[in-house]
Amino acid sequence: MPTQTRIRRRTTDYGVTMVAPLTLDSIDIHSTDLLASRGYPWADWDLLRAEAPVHWYERPDIEPFWAVTRYSDIHFVGSNDKLFINGGARLRLASTQDDIEMWERYRIRNERFGWDVDEVPDLVYMDKPRHTQFRNLAARSFTPKAMRQLESHLAQYATRFAAEFTQRLEAHGEADLVEDLAVKLPLATICDLMGLPADDWSRVHEYFGFSFSSREVMMRAALPGESYNELRLRKSAELYNYCQAIGDRGRTDNGGDLVSRVSTGEVDGCPLTDQQLNGYTLLLLAAGNETTRNATTGGVIALLEHPEQLQLLCSNPSLVDTTAEEILRWTSPVIQFARTATDDVELGGQLIRKGDTVGVYYPSANRDERAFEDPYRFDVTRSPNYHQAFGHGAHFCLGANLARWELRAALRALLPVLPRLELVGGPTRFGHLHLGAIQHQTVRLR
Repeated sequence: MPTQTRIRRRTTDYGVTMVAPLTLDSIDIHSTDLLASRGYPWADWDLLRAEAPVHWYERPDIEPFWAVTRYSDIHFVGSNDKLFINGGARLRLASTQDDIEMWERYRIRNERFGWDVDEVPDLVYMDKPRHTQFRNLAARSFTPKAMRQLESHLAQYATRFAAEFTQRLEAHGEADLVEDLAVKLPLATICDLMGLPADDWSRVHEYFGFSFSSREVMMRAALPGESYNELRLRKSAELYNYCQAIGDRGRTDNGGDLVSRVSTGEVDGCPLTDQQLNGYTLLLLAAGNETTRNATTGGVIALLEHPEQLQLLCSNPSLVDTTAEEILRWTSPVIQFARTATDDVELGGQLIRKGDTVGVYYPSANRDERAFEDPYRFDVTRSPNYHQAFGHGAHFCLGANLARWELRAALRALLPVLPRLELVGGPTRFGHLHLGAIQHQTVRLR
């Protein structure tokens, strides 16, 4: 294993760079400030895979959990959805305070809307058979067949957005890879699939951009005297009301589109409640936006940082499919999910007890040298490429096909301009434990 994966560099207040040996006691895979400043903790995950692939991670500001970092172990967890469930105490790892605040806001929202306080936020929190029943309401909109029918539409959008991006670069010399390009295709596509007008694009983008902003930035939207939690509740109520309007339209239009099928669908012979429909609509909007934009952004960054791979792709556009898969492996936009053990089980030489939380780290799985040859080499020809960027098993990402088709369309449309681009500085990240959110990345024409 390369030496650089076993050390952490830090700069002191005096500008001196110190090199500290990395140990299991000093690893940090949960601090949002570090995620924002340094990106993914590759060195920490490398050490865990090498020395403690199933590691009891205990720190003062996060509830303890088993950190699972090897490809085969994460694959095992995903394959055994009865032994490791989504519907336990935790679904996504977060700090103790963030967990408390999130569930408190959820409780207050449910009370204000008169909703069932015991209902989970959305289908991702469910397990079989209920999860499958809810998932199937939307599944036909995301099959390969549905994507092939959407392919020409995606190509038109991608060509349009790439042209607008190029025009901005030529007019101003620089552009933001995120806001001026990456957000547009997934935003337009999910809004189209849900029957939302183009006038709503900016509204949807604003709602989810707010969620991935720092507390300081969020507070700029606060009313006089409004606290942070009051602001979050007000903004989430606005979003919930918007989702309710979408669901209500789907119930009355019954046009056979995605929203109509979900809105008029039934589970166990019963129509979805307003609460269930609201959560479903919110999930579709959120999942349809965040992950693909970050994969697109990170993928362009990777190509520009590996000019030999970019040249290879440009000289052979038929490599778009394998390039997209390598970008998904390389960027791994979803960092982790949490599962709850329903029985005692041995994994990675450790005894996991019933009720314990297990955190599975997909980026680490996608850099596992046991599963990938030379995993720290970005290779647009890599095939096969059985990455776990979309998870595995019963909870495999519902929108995986959509993400793949969008990423391929974006790459094809960008091929003419990519060789002319160069990065200006590094990315600005939002420190989030679940999603590797890139907020900004400036690029310019060479």
